[in-house]
Amino acid sequence: MVASASRGGLNGSPPLQSFYQMYFGGLDSLSQTYEPAAKNFARGQLEIMGLMNRRAQAISEISSRLGQCRTPQDLANEQLRFWRTAYEQYSETAGRMMELMTPLGASPFGFGPVADQTSEDERDYIKFPEPQERSPARRVRERKVA
Repeated sequence: MVASASRGGLNGSPPLQSFYQMYFGGLDSLSQTYEPAAKNFARGQLEIMGLMNRRAQAISEISSRLGQCRTPQDLANEQLRFWRTAYEQYSETAGRMMELMTPLGASPFGFGPVADQTSEDERDYIKFPEPQERSPARRVRERKVA
């Protein structure tokens, strides 16, 4: 009975040390696996904050820019400029957010349909040539003969 209780002490380590090493080693590999996703998430938050900052600046400039308008045409042009700038900024931010979030769809473990980045040529072991289209002159000749 004593021999089974002191089994961990044979190699000079406490009995639970190997368990904790395995547990914290797993946590370390898990954190390394999800590190790119966390970085992209933080970059996305930074991108959203930048968009909010740019739109707040545009809104704060409205009163001074509208004060310079002298005709209804100037007012319409100023409104058009405001909304055009808003559209451009929103679309740029949406494009950057999609670039940041695209890798999040890939499996973090390196397998699955999204994580598989090999092309069909690399996977295909048997290749058949694509069928060639016949020229129109040859088709006409075949029809006349038949």
